[in-house]
Amino acid sequence: MKTPFRSLTFPMLLALAAPALAADAQPGSGDPMAAWKQPKVRAEEKDKKEIHALFGKMEAAGKKGDLEAAMALVDFPVLMVTDDSKGEAMGDAWTKEQWTEVMKPFYSKPMDAKMTHKANIFVVTDSLAVATDTWTMTTGGKTTSGRSSTLFIRRGGEWRIKAMMEGGWGEMPAPGQGQVGAGK
Repeated sequence: MKTPFRSLTFPMLLALAAPALAADAQPGSGDPMAAWKQPKVRAEEKDKKEIHALFGKMEAAGKKGDLEAAMALVDFPVLMVTDDSKGEAMGDAWTKEQWTEVMKPFYSKPMDAKMTHKANIFVVTDSLAVATDTWTMTTGGKTTSGRSSTLFIRRGGEWRIKAMMEGGWGEMPAPGQGQVGAGK
């Protein structure tokens, strides 16, 4: 089974080792870390406000049933990550067409729901951020709660969703795959 975590292992190890490696690195020494400079986060509070606004726009699109508005907030291909009822994690990059096909039923009509969020945003650089969210949705007298995580990138000056992670969707059929994240 293909998982997104295997491909992330080396970059994460490199990121952890970067400060120690960079301390001894000399330009032209053949050390791949020699030219790397720690990025600065210049406007963290502004970035967090913009990302909170993006969450609001995504929620508003859902309430209106506006799939086009939701698609405009996503940078495709988007990494979709979940697990199934057995606890098996899975993930895959979805094209705009795949994402639209799966999300269309959720946006087929306006949603009358009350949402609350407790989002924690961590700005990695001026163009990379991640958020964890504990949310509650009440609709039709039924309340549902969950946890999710979103990876954001800034492209063309705008924050966009690059990855979505939420548990429990593994049994949901995905376009042409039989289940979310099934191997290609």
